[in-house]
Amino acid sequence: MRLVRLPGRTKLLIALGVLLVVIFATRSCSGVDITQEEAIAAARTALAAHPDAFEPARVEAKVLRQGFPPDPVWVVVLTVADPDGSSEDFLHHAGIWVDAKTAQVRQIDISGSAQG
Repeated sequence: MRLVRLPGRTKLLIALGVLLVVIFATRSCSGVDITQEEAIAAARTALAAHPDAFEPARVEAKVLRQGFPPDPVWVVVLTVADPDGSSEDFLHHAGIWVDAKTAQVRQIDISGSAQG
């Protein structure tokens, strides 16, 4: 079937569909408005204010996408290794989710002794 032969309404629906796909694709590919350093600073502040706060020896951060449509979020992991354990044993472990658009902390998970 050729596009020229399609009725006007069908052409409009196809154009609308293509437009929605483009909008969805550009929205899901963007949205990281804060830097890794800003996410780590927000996570450190949230950890310091938590009742189970500790001073991390190691910090890692990575952008992930959550939800539908996918929203970017920084996952910041702060740890203190167990000197008597393996490389996967921690005295303290915190996972903090920071919104990549607003720098607001979404979730805090702290454990005192996480065994890998």
